[in-house]
Amino acid sequence: MIFLAAVASTQAALFVMARHTERQTELLGQIYLDGLSAAVLPYARIGDAAAVEDALRRALSFHDGIVERQVGFVDSRQTVTTLARNDSAPLQPLPEAVMVQPAGVLRSDDESVWFWRALRLGDQSYGTVAAHLDVSGFRGDRERLRWFLLFADLVFSGLCAIAGFFMMRRIQQPVTVIAQRLYQAALGTPKPIETGAMPDEEQSRIMFHAFNAMVHASREREGLLAHMAEQQRKADLGQLAAVIAHEVRNPLAGMRTAISTLRRFGDRTSTREETLGFLDRGVDALGRVVDATLASYRPQADWRPLTLRDFDDLRLLVEADSRARKVKLVFDVALPDTLPVPALEVRQVLLNLLLNAIRATPQGGRVGLSARIEQASLLLAVFDTGEGMPSSLARAYEKGPEELEGPGLGIGIVIRLVERLNGRIAIDASPQTGTTVTLTLPLGAEEPSS
Repeated sequence: MIFLAAVASTQAALFVMARHTERQTELLGQIYLDGLSAAVLPYARIGDAAAVEDALRRALSFHDGIVERQVGFVDSRQTVTTLARNDSAPLQPLPEAVMVQPAGVLRSDDESVWFWRALRLGDQSYGTVAAHLDVSGFRGDRERLRWFLLFADLVFSGLCAIAGFFMMRRIQQPVTVIAQRLYQAALGTPKPIETGAMPDEEQSRIMFHAFNAMVHASREREGLLAHMAEQQRKADLGQLAAVIAHEVRNPLAGMRTAISTLRRFGDRTSTREETLGFLDRGVDALGRVVDATLASYRPQADWRPLTLRDFDDLRLLVEADSRARKVKLVFDVALPDTLPVPALEVRQVLLNLLLNAIRATPQGGRVGLSARIEQASLLLAVFDTGEGMPSSLARAYEKGPEELEGPGLGIGIVIRLVERLNGRIAIDASPQTGTTVTLTLPLGAEEPSS
């Protein structure tokens, strides 16, 4: 930009100078005609042609300033008298414009100019004086000046461009440091800029302090998210413990009663067989509770398809919470024994939705799960008869966890799992009819989407 500005300004200056030189050339031509007219006028008034020719020859003998190639005079009778400086050079005829125009300037391609004007004294005209002047010296000086200015432009603008480059590099250095730190932050944990690395310029220091404030805010946010995740983990563990305790307490109480009966009436064969059978069923019930709980809360390395047993496990896991809240459970599962969808992810999603539905349903209400196959997809619907899901929560389920106001860690888990399954979520919530969450999961996957 500096170079272009310098060259453009110089070219503009050269253009103005060329115009000025042309005007100066015309002025010099008129001055020359003044002297030539003064030398010729006395003899033109008396009509002495020989004296006029002699005056023209004397004018050609002086050329310290402007060099004349030819001079001429046309009298009132259109008699032409022309003389050339170099007698060996061919004598050029006067231009036709000299014969018809009282004054004028005519430029030639050979770096020469014709000047002419009428020779007058008052109102009386005695003819026309003309001069063919060589102006190549003026144009040569102008070309030399042009090249000198162009070279000076190149040198000066080049030095200015180099200086401007280093100045801009110095100005951009704070921005470069910020850009590097942002790139490093994108690859890992952002780090604040040390005080010693901050520039002295006030605006740059403000930018560096703003970056450090952003880093501190990001760290606080990460710490808050970690704290919230820990709280959620503890809540999940508490829920898991509550489910296990509730489901284990009843079989244990029955088994304790059976052991007491066995001790008292163990000598009776019928009583002993009945009591041992009850103990066997109790142990089996405890095993199912543990297996179902581990299947829902412990990650599994091996992928397996969804089966009807998984829906039985879900009923077992949520029945304790539904009985405690006096909510009726309704399961309508019309599926084959095995489905080609990841069992672990589906169990986690349905368990989260069922527990949320139970908590949102008042006493005496109903919570249900329906499952069926439709158009090569698994359709799962979890409904309740509560007051309806808030609009912000419905947006979070349908659009993503960023739409949620609040932590929403459980909702985030559901959304991420459904995305891994390449599925869709639809919400139908109303204060009169409650909430229905419908999941559409494609069939045919051999392993979970990543």
